[in-house]
Amino acid sequence: MNCLIYLRVSTKEQADKGQGEEGYSIPAQRKACLNLIREKGWNITDEYVDRGESARSAARPQLQDMLTRLKDDKTINAVVVHKIDRLARNVEDHVTIRAALKAQGVILVSVTERIEDTASGKLVENIFASFAEFYSANLGA
Repeated sequence: MNCLIYLRVSTKEQADKGQGEEGYSIPAQRKACLNLIREKGWNITDEYVDRGESARSAARPQLQDMLTRLKDDKTINAVVVHKIDRLARNVEDHVTIRAALKAQGVILVSVTERIEDTASGKLVENIFASFAEFYSANLGA
Protein backbone atom coordinates (compact mmCIF):
# COMPACT_ATOMS: atom_id res chain seq x y z
CA MET A 1 0.00 0.00 0.00
CA ASN A 2 1.43 3.37 -1.05
CA CYS A 3 0.59 6.34 1.14
CA LEU A 4 1.12 10.03 1.62
CA ILE A 5 1.42 11.78 4.96
CA TYR A 6 -0.34 15.08 5.58
CA LEU A 7 0.94 17.18 8.50
CA ARG A 8 -0.34 20.53 9.73
CA VAL A 9 0.05 22.93 12.62
CA SER A 10 -1.87 26.16 13.12
CA THR A 11 0.86 28.42 14.43
CA LYS A 12 4.47 29.20 13.65
CA GLU A 13 5.31 28.35 17.29
CA GLN A 14 4.01 24.81 16.81
CA ALA A 15 5.86 24.53 13.52
CA ASP A 16 9.13 25.38 15.29
CA LYS A 17 8.75 22.83 18.10
CA GLY A 18 11.31 20.07 18.23
CA GLN A 19 10.91 16.31 18.27
CA GLY A 20 10.92 15.95 22.05
CA GLU A 21 8.52 18.75 22.86
CA GLU A 22 4.88 18.26 23.82
CA GLY A 23 2.03 19.08 21.51
CA TYR A 24 1.26 18.29 17.93
CA SER A 25 4.50 19.58 16.45
CA ILE A 26 5.36 18.61 12.90
CA PRO A 27 8.12 16.23 14.09
CA ALA A 28 5.78 14.57 16.61
CA GLN A 29 3.05 14.11 13.99
CA ARG A 30 5.59 12.78 11.47
CA LYS A 31 7.01 10.29 13.97
CA ALA A 32 3.54 8.94 14.86
CA CYS A 33 2.56 8.64 11.18
CA LEU A 34 5.82 6.91 10.24
CA ASN A 35 5.45 4.47 13.13
CA LEU A 36 1.97 3.49 11.95
CA ILE A 37 3.15 3.12 8.35
CA ARG A 38 6.05 0.90 9.44
CA GLU A 39 3.74 -1.23 11.64
CA LYS A 40 1.43 -1.82 8.70
CA GLY A 41 4.28 -2.50 6.28
CA TRP A 42 3.16 0.25 3.92
CA ASN A 43 5.30 2.39 1.61
CA ILE A 44 5.54 6.13 2.17
CA THR A 45 5.56 7.95 -1.13
CA ASP A 46 5.70 11.55 0.05
CA GLU A 47 4.58 14.00 2.72
CA TYR A 48 2.78 17.32 2.57
CA VAL A 49 3.27 19.83 5.38
CA ASP A 50 1.32 23.01 6.06
CA ARG A 51 3.24 24.97 8.71
CA GLY A 52 1.34 27.66 10.55
CA GLU A 53 -1.84 27.18 8.51
CA SER A 54 -5.31 27.24 10.05
CA ALA A 55 -7.61 24.36 9.18
CA ARG A 56 -10.63 26.65 9.26
CA SER A 57 -10.18 26.79 5.50
CA ALA A 58 -9.14 24.11 3.03
CA ALA A 59 -7.25 26.77 1.05
CA ARG A 60 -3.89 25.55 2.37
CA PRO A 61 -1.10 25.27 -0.20
CA GLN A 62 0.19 21.80 0.67
CA LEU A 63 -3.31 20.33 1.16
CA GLN A 64 -4.32 21.58 -2.28
CA ASP A 65 -1.08 20.26 -3.82
CA MET A 66 -1.76 16.87 -2.27
CA LEU A 67 -5.36 16.75 -3.52
CA THR A 68 -4.18 17.72 -7.01
CA ARG A 69 -1.55 14.99 -6.94
CA LEU A 70 -4.14 12.40 -5.95
CA LYS A 71 -6.12 13.21 -9.10
CA ASP A 72 -3.07 12.48 -11.25
CA ASP A 73 -1.21 9.77 -9.30
CA LYS A 74 -3.25 6.57 -9.24
CA THR A 75 -0.54 4.70 -7.32
CA ILE A 76 -1.50 6.28 -3.97
CA ASN A 77 -3.81 4.18 -1.81
CA ALA A 78 -3.96 6.10 1.48
CA VAL A 79 -3.44 9.45 3.19
CA VAL A 80 -2.17 9.19 6.77
CA VAL A 81 -2.80 11.98 9.30
CA HIS A 82 -2.08 12.22 13.01
CA LYS A 83 -5.67 13.27 13.76
CA ILE A 84 -8.69 14.15 11.66
CA ASP A 85 -8.48 17.76 12.82
CA ARG A 86 -5.11 18.09 11.06
CA LEU A 87 -7.05 17.74 7.81
CA ALA A 88 -9.99 20.06 8.56
CA ARG A 89 -11.52 22.01 11.42
CA ASN A 90 -15.00 22.24 9.97
CA VAL A 91 -17.44 19.59 8.87
CA GLU A 92 -18.02 21.03 5.41
CA ASP A 93 -14.33 20.93 4.48
CA HIS A 94 -13.94 17.49 6.03
CA VAL A 95 -16.78 16.11 3.92
CA THR A 96 -15.40 17.77 0.78
CA ILE A 97 -11.88 16.43 1.35
CA ARG A 98 -13.20 12.95 2.13
CA ALA A 99 -15.28 13.00 -1.07
CA ALA A 100 -12.17 13.98 -3.06
CA LEU A 101 -10.21 11.10 -1.51
CA LYS A 102 -13.02 8.63 -2.12
CA ALA A 103 -13.36 9.72 -5.76
CA GLN A 104 -9.70 8.75 -6.24
CA GLY A 105 -10.04 5.47 -4.35
CA VAL A 106 -7.82 6.75 -1.53
CA ILE A 107 -8.52 5.87 2.09
CA LEU A 108 -7.96 8.20 5.05
CA VAL A 109 -6.04 6.78 8.00
CA SER A 110 -5.78 8.58 11.34
CA VAL A 111 -3.05 7.53 13.75
CA THR A 112 -5.07 8.41 16.85
CA GLU A 113 -8.65 7.80 15.71
CA ARG A 114 -10.22 4.67 14.36
CA ILE A 115 -11.81 5.29 10.97
CA GLU A 116 -13.78 2.43 9.49
CA ASP A 117 -15.76 2.17 6.27
CA THR A 118 -18.90 1.03 8.06
CA ALA A 119 -22.09 2.85 9.03
CA SER A 120 -20.94 3.21 12.64
CA GLY A 121 -17.38 4.06 11.54
CA LYS A 122 -18.65 6.89 9.36
CA LEU A 123 -20.79 8.17 12.23
CA VAL A 124 -17.79 8.22 14.57
CA GLU A 125 -15.65 9.96 11.94
CA ASN A 126 -18.30 12.64 11.49
CA ILE A 127 -18.46 13.09 15.26
CA PHE A 128 -14.67 13.63 15.28
CA ALA A 129 -15.09 16.22 12.51
CA SER A 130 -17.87 17.92 14.49
CA PHE A 131 -15.70 18.04 17.61
CA ALA A 132 -12.90 19.63 15.58
CA GLU A 133 -15.32 22.31 14.35
CA PHE A 134 -16.66 22.89 17.86
CA TYR A 135 -13.12 23.20 19.26
CA SER A 136 -12.21 25.78 16.63
CA ALA A 137 -15.42 27.76 17.12
CA ASN A 138 -15.02 27.64 20.89
CA LEU A 139 -11.46 29.00 20.65
CA GLY A 140 -12.77 31.84 18.50
CA ALA A 141 -15.42 32.69 21.07
